[in-house]
Amino acid sequence: MSTLRVDSEAGRLHQVILHRPGLELARLTPGNVDELLFDDILWAKRAREEHDAFAQVLRDHGVRVHHYTDLLAKTLDLPPARAWLLDRVAAPALVGPALVEPVRDLCEQLDGATLAEYLIGGVLKNDLPLHNPHSLHWHTL
Repeated sequence: MSTLRVDSEAGRLHQVILHRPGLELARLTPGNVDELLFDDILWAKRAREEHDAFAQVLRDHGVRVHHYTDLLAKTLDLPPARAWLLDRVAAPALVGPALVEPVRDLCEQLDGATLAEYLIGGVLKNDLPLHNPHSLHWHTL
């Protein structure tokens, strides 16, 4: 198996991985836009249109376009990969001890494509079937 490497910044581009704007833009608010390192709230529909046009220009020039969300979804459809990732995402240090099980349960019920969207776009309190759990982390969200 050969290793792919880049020898030139100015060489011909053959393949690229792009991220198409998705759920994460719908979850931007004036309160979290700075924390998430955006300059402003984006118009999600327009951002996707611009992305699609850019991806098409690349394809028109013979570049193979891979979408990050699709690659992540395919990976998450592999049980060992999903378990490895959930062990790290639904961890007490990230979500708090009381939320490990509910977050993991939610993630395990989702298909790979939906889970990929949640991992990129984030999980909201409304996404979890909990009401006022005993969790300091929950109350600080």
